[in-house]
Amino acid sequence: VKAIREKCNTGHELSPLKRKSLISIKFFPKKSALAEWKNILSKGEKILFDNMNEFVKEVKLFEQIINQYIANSKMYLRQLDAQELITHLRQFFNPKEFYKREFAKFNEHLPISDQLIYNSPLLDYKGIEREGVKTRTITLKTSPQFAYAGGMAYFTKLKFPYKISLNFSFPSKTNVRKFFDLKAFFLENSVSEKAKIQKNEIKDAQNRFALGEKCLYLTFCIVLEGETDEILDRRTRELVNVFHNDLECEVIVEEEIGLGLTLNSLPLNYSSEADHSSQRYIRILQNDAIMFLPFFDSYRGLKKPLQMYISREKNLVNFNLLENETSNHTVVLADSGSGKSAFIIDCIQSAKKLDPEPLVFVIDKKSSYKGVVGPYNGELTVFDPNSSMPFTPFRGIFDDAKVNFLTKLLTTAIKLTSPTFEVESEHLSSISRALKLAYIKKAKVVGLVYSDGELKSTESGEEIEVSMDDFIASMASLTSDPEYEAMKEQIESILVKLKPFYDDGVYSKYFKGAQNNNNISGNLLFVYDLDALKDETLQTLMTMSVIEEIRSTIQKPEHQGRTGFIVIEELGMLGRDNPVARDFIIDAAETFRKLGFWLIGLTPRPQNYFEMEAGKAMWSVADNFVFLRMSPDNADYLFANSKLVDFTESEIIKSLKVKKGQFTEIFYTNKDKSTQGAFRYYQTDYDRWLAPTNQEDLTT
Repeated sequence: VKAIREKCNTGHELSPLKRKSLISIKFFPKKSALAEWKNILSKGEKILFDNMNEFVKEVKLFEQIINQYIANSKMYLRQLDAQELITHLRQFFNPKEFYKREFAKFNEHLPISDQLIYNSPLLDYKGIEREGVKTRTITLKTSPQFAYAGGMAYFTKLKFPYKISLNFSFPSKTNVRKFFDLKAFFLENSVSEKAKIQKNEIKDAQNRFALGEKCLYLTFCIVLEGETDEILDRRTRELVNVFHNDLECEVIVEEEIGLGLTLNSLPLNYSSEADHSSQRYIRILQNDAIMFLPFFDSYRGLKKPLQMYISREKNLVNFNLLENETSNHTVVLADSGSGKSAFIIDCIQSAKKLDPEPLVFVIDKKSSYKGVVGPYNGELTVFDPNSSMPFTPFRGIFDDAKVNFLTKLLTTAIKLTSPTFEVESEHLSSISRALKLAYIKKAKVVGLVYSDGELKSTESGEEIEVSMDDFIASMASLTSDPEYEAMKEQIESILVKLKPFYDDGVYSKYFKGAQNNNNISGNLLFVYDLDALKDETLQTLMTMSVIEEIRSTIQKPEHQGRTGFIVIEELGMLGRDNPVARDFIIDAAETFRKLGFWLIGLTPRPQNYFEMEAGKAMWSVADNFVFLRMSPDNADYLFANSKLVDFTESEIIKSLKVKKGQFTEIFYTNKDKSTQGAFRYYQTDYDRWLAPTNQEDLTT
């Protein structure tokens, strides 16, 4: 907000609410002055120099009108200087040469008209041809049936250059009154339904005149350009289609006065003689003029904001990923390097200001969230096989839910390493029993102290954590238990199948954990970096473990009443056919929704949302969809595979841009498309520090 406020009323890229339009004001001297000039020039009785007083007086009057107009305007206005005016006109008269070379600067010793045209144009009644580029003019014949402010935005879907020109003139009150009185007189005794409607419209207009509203004459023109008649014909059809089908009004394709209307749309090219032959005005009320202005509205965002951005049209955009009343699960899709992680970090940063502060869990790959961990007192868990493993599936509160999860985890581990092994009820029973015995034994050990030469029991506040080795020892001891003596063969088979996960097994490191790293109470941000988990078995088991830890953390008593996010930074790392991840997303979408916890899935590949089990589940449960810069191929893939993205949305997604170090463009839509729009996310220096893209940003 501070950055945006500082840039207001400047030419900076961050300056909001900025538009640019050219207003040409035409001034006509009094008729008496014109008559006197005609007499002077015809009779030749006076010297021109001696009769400049009236001319100077009219010029000063015009300057005062302009200055007063600028002073009274609520928008920022400034007069073009001679160089800017010439540049604008040259762009029209030299549509090709203008972009090929530099033109001479304004020369105050030559008339402006001598400095505009460098290649002779060809004039025709239909339009003007400059350097092979022809014009064609279409004028509005009748008022649109459904006119509203911003309605002219229908023209933005046209994919070719055009110019909208509005010529306003101000008739006298007498002329206006005569016209409406005469029309009302002829409609008075008409019995047709159409006449009755027109009569009511005239009566409404007369009432508005009585309240001080004015009538304007509006000539609405659109000038098209093209190099051939075929191109102009095609563009004319597309433009007329907008008038007929979207605005429901009639137009005239000018065949006789197109040139006059085109020139009248340019500064200094207007003449009253041309206006008499080319005026195509319709009568409108002053307050309705805004409905014809080509000022297009843009995305304004959401009603209950946590963040503020700027639209691509420079409007302020309010945003909040948590505004939906029913569900806020979110899909984020963008090419690598487009800034999707930085944007989600910005959303998390804003949500962290809520009270109570939300919980945030991030399942990541080559984590982009390392910069957030420190400022928000978070915990970073990196599954790096080359260093100590600061994680174990056994950590956390040991209750019946934990026993059930660990039983499922161990049986899943057996199935993944020994697909042909059949897990029976006896196996499940012995695993569950061994887990409980291991916890009881560990609790006794933790609760004993050596005092006065003997072990004594004492209460300990230390959290008890069972290890894989503790479980294996308890499992082996079951063979000497009379109750499990008959299951000795099954127990031994489990110990054999679990060999890769304990002692010196290939996966044992991931189940041992690290000393003094199990205290996760008090943290409200957890980042799990799974990048090193290339092995499919480890990927599945550790995903299960992380998901279970998220569940248990959310359910802690001290977190009751909190909302939060579960960010799955790279869906592809969960594996193409990982049923655990799929089931978690489907289950969490409903379970966590009731608790106010929202899933956010990110990926650079749109295929992940339509080919992966976890991706399909994420796409189906999401209500918010966020798109950043994508390649045309990826946008076309979405268009072909999802009803959410039609032609319009795919074209918007293709147009999204990223300017490194400046901004990234974002397109947001909800599931029913009732709210959607594009905006820009500008990173502050602090944002860049929180979401580093390289080691230098992380350390500075």
